[in-house]
Amino acid sequence: MFLIQLRMINLIKRWFIPLKYGVDEAGSDGITVIWIHGANQSGLSFQYLRSLTRFKNELVVEYDTSHKFKDNLEMLSNEIHKVRGPYFMIGHSLGGLYALHLTKHVDVAGAVSISTPFAGSWTADWARFFVPTYQLFRDVGRRSIPIKESQNIKLTVDWIQIVSTKGNVPYHGGQNDGVCTIKSMKSRKDMELIEVPHTHFEVMCSDLVVEIILDRYQKVVRSKKTGNAIQKPI
Repeated sequence: MFLIQLRMINLIKRWFIPLKYGVDEAGSDGITVIWIHGANQSGLSFQYLRSLTRFKNELVVEYDTSHKFKDNLEMLSNEIHKVRGPYFMIGHSLGGLYALHLTKHVDVAGAVSISTPFAGSWTADWARFFVPTYQLFRDVGRRSIPIKESQNIKLTVDWIQIVSTKGNVPYHGGQNDGVCTIKSMKSRKDMELIEVPHTHFEVMCSDLVVEIILDRYQKVVRSKKTGNAIQKPI
């Protein structure tokens, strides 16, 4: 019901208020939008979502998956500090995990993570037996340092986790979106969880995801202006 209402509201806004989320307004509210891509991808993976959200103040940051997580985290923090905060983070998959860690380093006002396995990857655990030096598997295993440290991060900002539920394949440790298990994506209890019927990569070309991002961004902006915090999950 929530998704149906959200879609209807945003369709009405697009019909009658075409500049509401246009280039001239979106992202001009003193908040910079930060886009963080997933593993072995690039900022180009956000091309569709960015073409429809059209934020004015935004930064697409990139990292090399072959580098250690902590080194990438430091680099991302330095890059983000070059633009004005506070920041609204949007991270896909591993990018969502970086966004969570970045709450300890930069001024995050809110965030939307997309298909992020916050409890780690069962596949990475067994794959390490065959490729023990592959950095990505070392970073996203269920007992990896980045995953364990992230579980100790207490969120104080509004956060939506989009859970992609389509594309189940065998030998992935449970129901999954073709890459990450739904259980891992739903592991954080301090985030608002919204399920979407897409695979891990289809989600990056979803109008529904665009609507969720825009809706939450506007709520964060209003909250910042009024000083009233958005109610978080208990």
